[in-house]
Amino acid sequence: MFRLKKPIITMETIRAMEDMSYFTHALIFDDLLIIAQKETNCFVLKTTDGLIVIDAIWPCEEAFNAIVFAIKDVGWKPEDIKKLVLTHGHVDHTGCGKWIVNAFHAKTYLSKRDDIFWQTEPAKKNRPETWKDYTIDVYVKDGDTITLGDKTIYVYDTPGHTPGGLSFIFNVTENKKIYQAALWGGSNPPANLQDIILYMKSLDYFMEQCENKNVEIALSNHTGLDNGMERIVYSQKRMSYMPNIYLIGQSGFRRYCQLFRNLCYEKLEMMK
Repeated sequence: MFRLKKPIITMETIRAMEDMSYFTHALIFDDLLIIAQKETNCFVLKTTDGLIVIDAIWPCEEAFNAIVFAIKDVGWKPEDIKKLVLTHGHVDHTGCGKWIVNAFHAKTYLSKRDDIFWQTEPAKKNRPETWKDYTIDVYVKDGDTITLGDKTIYVYDTPGHTPGGLSFIFNVTENKKIYQAALWGGSNPPANLQDIILYMKSLDYFMEQCENKNVEIALSNHTGLDNGMERIVYSQKRMSYMPNIYLIGQSGFRRYCQLFRNLCYEKLEMMK
């Protein structure tokens, strides 16, 4: 059976990241909610002491309203948001954090390097509405942990996609069983050789950490990487006897990571 070995990324994919006309969401584990627009995801992790939002889609009120709506729709309380944790300093991940901070006084987390990158190298240089618009409270780095209630997010430096990109491992539950989930923070590889090498070293490092922690769940921050929209629809309609589509096992996680290598190989081919 034919299967894609890498996602298909086009200019339409890039344009769709700014389309805030459509949002969807699903409770994919008992304590993990995914919210997505057409191309970009964020996650909400429920703890015994409140909610952690991971990434924030786009800097607009529509994205903020979609996150709030999804939290309410699954029976949680938006006012329980305590922390906003960011993978990296691109506008489609720092997102609507300003609204989250203003509404719920969430404490914000990012690497120091990417906070500087976000400030000094905005992705949309000619569009001030996408520039850095809120403060990072806590700088995190490799080996740090972010804890709230019964949940701990393990932080790993994975530069390449951005200079100070981060990736995370944390546990989630389903039917009282605990599983380890991983979010690779940097999706599309960079366009120059030095940074591609750095990206691949980061990927190897993160895969090793995931292997050590028995990661069985691959989370993506862009829907094009993992049939994201289809997986959300499946989760919304999933019947009790059906498997969790996000739970792919350790070997499945390794195969998932291979697609990022394939993207790197494609970039390298383009340089010849």
